[in-house]
Amino acid sequence: MEFTISQEILKNVTASNSSASMSGALFYREEEAFSGVNKIARKVMHDVELVFGYAPQAAADRSQLGKNAILYGTVGHSPMLLELEKKQLIDLSEIRGKREVFLFQVIDRPFEGVEKALVIAGSDKRGTIYGLFHLSERLGVSPLVDWANVKPQRKASFNLAADLKYISKEPSVRFRGFFINDEWPAFGNWTMKNFGGFNGEMYEHVFELLLRLKGNYLWPAMWSARFYNDGPGLANAELADEYGVVMGASHHEPCLRYGEEYKYLRGKDSIYGDAWNFITNREGITKFWEDGLKRSGKYESVITVGMRGEADTAIMGNEATLADNIQLLREVLQTQNRLIQEQVHPNLSEVPRMLALYKEVEPFFYGDQTTPGLINSEELADVILMLCDDNHGNLRTLPTEEMRSHRGGYGMYYHFDYHGGPISYEWINSSYLPKIWEQMTMAYDFGVRDLWIVNVGDISTQEFPLSYFLELAYDFEQWGTQAINKTDLYTKQWIQRQFAGVFHEDEMEKVFELLTGYTRIAHKRRPEHMNSNVYHPVNYKETDHLLNQIDHLLNLANELVGTVDEADLPVYYALVYYPAVGNLNLQKMWLLTGKNHYKAKLGEMEANKLAEQIRECMNRDRELVNQFHTIDHGRWYGMGLSEHIGFTQWNEDEAQNPILMHVLPANKPRLLVTVDGTTQRSEGSSWHINQLVMNDFLQPDVEEASFTISSISDLPAEYKITCNHPWLTCSSMGGSLNGKEKTMEVIHVKMDRSAIKGETEGHIVIEMPIGTCTIMVNVSNHDFSELPNMTFIETNGYISIEAEHYALNKEAVKENGEASRFEVIHGYGKTLSAVKAFPTTEYFTAGEDAPYLEYHFRVQEGGAYEVELYMQPSNPVTNEGTLLCGIQVNEEEINVVNTLPEGYRVDDGNWAAGVLDHIRRHSTGIRCREGLNTLRIFAVSPGFVLEKLVIYPVGKKPADSYLGPAETYYVGREGKL
Repeated sequence: MEFTISQEILKNVTASNSSASMSGALFYREEEAFSGVNKIARKVMHDVELVFGYAPQAAADRSQLGKNAILYGTVGHSPMLLELEKKQLIDLSEIRGKREVFLFQVIDRPFEGVEKALVIAGSDKRGTIYGLFHLSERLGVSPLVDWANVKPQRKASFNLAADLKYISKEPSVRFRGFFINDEWPAFGNWTMKNFGGFNGEMYEHVFELLLRLKGNYLWPAMWSARFYNDGPGLANAELADEYGVVMGASHHEPCLRYGEEYKYLRGKDSIYGDAWNFITNREGITKFWEDGLKRSGKYESVITVGMRGEADTAIMGNEATLADNIQLLREVLQTQNRLIQEQVHPNLSEVPRMLALYKEVEPFFYGDQTTPGLINSEELADVILMLCDDNHGNLRTLPTEEMRSHRGGYGMYYHFDYHGGPISYEWINSSYLPKIWEQMTMAYDFGVRDLWIVNVGDISTQEFPLSYFLELAYDFEQWGTQAINKTDLYTKQWIQRQFAGVFHEDEMEKVFELLTGYTRIAHKRRPEHMNSNVYHPVNYKETDHLLNQIDHLLNLANELVGTVDEADLPVYYALVYYPAVGNLNLQKMWLLTGKNHYKAKLGEMEANKLAEQIRECMNRDRELVNQFHTIDHGRWYGMGLSEHIGFTQWNEDEAQNPILMHVLPANKPRLLVTVDGTTQRSEGSSWHINQLVMNDFLQPDVEEASFTISSISDLPAEYKITCNHPWLTCSSMGGSLNGKEKTMEVIHVKMDRSAIKGETEGHIVIEMPIGTCTIMVNVSNHDFSELPNMTFIETNGYISIEAEHYALNKEAVKENGEASRFEVIHGYGKTLSAVKAFPTTEYFTAGEDAPYLEYHFRVQEGGAYEVELYMQPSNPVTNEGTLLCGIQVNEEEINVVNTLPEGYRVDDGNWAAGVLDHIRRHSTGIRCREGLNTLRIFAVSPGFVLEKLVIYPVGKKPADSYLGPAETYYVGREGKL
């Protein structure tokens, strides 16, 4: 017989409980249970009510239980579990002593009157809580049920197999959580309106979200908040402790004291002094820390140690030497360790502590050639060393093999939100799952397994990447390094969890396309980092291609709105529609602005139409924020308030909305011809440029190209097109533009290769009011079929290769049989994908033990060329400042190159350009011979992620663009990408 929960059972229990005596309760509540566990059980009971429509009952008296009962408890805090173990109905040895593990098992007749029971037994408090929420997940309840009001699909009944027994795994990462940060104006306004402050009523929802997502660790809001005072009083801390939430603090808030506290307590008469300075106010600062540990040391915490300057600045002035800083930090750590021993636990190894190697603290840890750092110091023996990304999602240094033996272990501070240089990003989600996977799996591979914390800003709209981040930290075996290219699978599962019963299967596919589509576009350029000069307005048609993608996604988003019931609309709006459409609309606005400026400078009347579209986007942006603030009875009021348009500095100061260019019409009829995808243009005047070139058909698989005729006045202007080649046709042979309703016309040019009789050039003549323009159409008749597949052909002065389109992927095998090879990361990168060598921790010697990728290409002339590598803007995994790869052309020597500029460092100009562009380019000189050539790229340093290669003759760089030249033809390619 199965274990069953059903509407019928719950309905009958509800009806019978109208009498004085209760019977048929579903949950057994032990008085010995942790109070926080019983509170979570009540939340799960509410989940049951949402699923079945009837509220289950809980009883402390076994005689009041129904035939099917849920028994939950924690090892060491549950006489009931011991009783069941004595009866040999369960075996607690399978979870006893483990970390955050639960047993989830159906058993027969645990007590008199109970025929079937579901036992949820936790190895500790959090294990029980995760077990209870596991039931909710099996019922189809989303972890966002409370936070985002995601309603589960109704069920008539739910069954678990009679022999079900499931034991959860120990979480992969010990401490897993998020940081509420940069919380004004959004999160701050939201919590003030809904809860009256940063208090326990608000943190109740945050803790529940964290635990449902299988996290256990939190850095609370700290810009203007004081976690240990705002509860009111210690209510926040007591609630966190009750729920088993481990509290931490940011990198510059030691000894359980938050930064804002010192602002309130300092003063000339304060016992804590009036200077956040360990040199001039050592006694006051020490007392400040001591009292923090006295007050809060009894709660479960990871205590931040170390010290930074006030308001997240350097600890000492610029005049201080590296040795001065290291010595001061050593004294700080010695003082803090003594205080922790005195106030928390005499055995420091029993107290989780963390030092953040953030910004200037990193060199204090490593030291330099003349000054030993704090690495391997006894003060840090058991301290978790928290490493950091560069605030833009790219890891900085990682533990070397020698460092991985550090007893305290390592942590990682990652960012989905950042308030700082080169430009902040705080508004809506712009994180991309393949990027998170690529970076955080490398962190884990390098031994960063004790603490993962991610800055989620306001939480709102970050629910999607946050869910993934915490799932990856909880179950690395399922989603980590061995799960390459599984982010799409995760995304589909996440959508199913939020929208089961809301969308049909085909609609779910559209939600998937929307989620992956908008986050991929944000990965090309975050919305706050956009401006009119990012994408080239015409070259390679990159702006038009992206606008088409955006319009397609916007149509999907709006189409889905029409299918959602009114009751489900707020969830779709908050989790998908608002972050997607907000992002896409802003990207569209800036792309249109770039086109507006370009066309206005050419005098095209189309610029005026574009200006109106830009205004519409600007209005739409305001509408979206207002709608977000009003849906679900104002549930999200305030969460859209972050500035996000036109940053000219690192923050919103002096931000500029788009500048619109308006064209005044010419005095006489004038037209302009432009060859699409290029900057070529002509008005046909006989004494100016009147001959243009169309090279699209030099690529053997291209069968359609285009040019555009545009108005420069608001007077009727006629054009006539002549083309006397049977193999070449134009979509229009004549027409008229008036510069008002009709400002431009795109002429599509198609060719029929089967009709070419040996010709290599065609002519399209356009007659316009002030002259004639001729477009020379160049055609390739070469048959490349005798060449091997995946051979790239130089057709227009350069070759562009997507990294995954190699001819050979050569793995390297060690004597012990272990193989190293490049793997393709699908969807990663700005154009198609990326390749990365695995194992990610390995260093290789090019030509000896290194895997390599081999590319074949054919050039028309031999000589000096450049190969430009397009790479992820990865930082080196050590502080040596190099990120190496090997390059070999034909049989020449392998050239090992550093893909980073000389003297590269995080925070310099090269780094800033890389993180804004989400790409780093590096050019290396090579020599090619006429005809076929072979290029090999060898893995050398960890962290090398290659997206694209562009090869061109020295001094003849392809036209400028943001995404780089579109991929050129290779043998075996079917249709144009």
